[in-house]
Amino acid sequence: MNSLYTSGVRQASSLQADLERLRNGENSAALLGQISASLAAMNRTIDDYDSMAKREIIKAKQEKAQMRVQKFRTDYTELRTQFEQLKAKAAAEHAAAERADLITGASTSSSASDARRRFQTTPAESTLHPGLRPQGDQHAESPFRGPSPQPGFGTTREQHALHEHTFIQNTESKLDEFLAQGREVLDNLRDQRNILKGTHRRLLDAANTLGLSRDVIGWIERRSTQDWYIFLAGAAFTLFCFYLIWRYFG
Repeated sequence: MNSLYTSGVRQASSLQADLERLRNGENSAALLGQISASLAAMNRTIDDYDSMAKREIIKAKQEKAQMRVQKFRTDYTELRTQFEQLKAKAAAEHAAAERADLITGASTSSSASDARRRFQTTPAESTLHPGLRPQGDQHAESPFRGPSPQPGFGTTREQHALHEHTFIQNTESKLDEFLAQGREVLDNLRDQRNILKGTHRRLLDAANTLGLSRDVIGWIERRSTQDWYIFLAGAAFTLFCFYLIWRYFG
């Protein structure tokens, strides 16, 4: 039980250090997955320590262990809350930065489109004599003129970029969840491996005990047979002595 308590204290210290790194601005996917896995491992450690505390026979030790469990659960709740807040804050800052970049890019694209539109709609001064200039529409459409920009093109592009950014964020969140689940599965496999090792050791001890018991039973049976022979020999010798006493002194 002391080993579980030490493990819980170490996990809490490690989580505080990781949260401090996250608070300082390091919000990588690897760090988020590591914190999620550490929280899951700490929760399992608390549950194991609680179950062992309930099986404690000595009342004083049981009460002390229960107080430690309550403190562990309080620390776990606080660490979990801090992690959720820092994660939400980092996601909001990242989304705001991405949105600002997208708006800046869209504004630049709109400015370039307006410049092209002004360049295309500005009538070019003809070098012909005024009498030779065409009397019709001087702004006739030229076959070499590019297509006029469609209204709402910048908005559509911005929406597409925002949709792509949202998709990337969701993908990162799913990857973090998969990493956390993988770490949790790995920890569970390690725990099961330790349990199987302990079971194997107990089975070997039981087999050795059964083998020793079988040897002891065989030794007892052989000793019983020897004792029976000794008893018969002693009885025969006693009867022979009685016969001699009766024969010569009777």
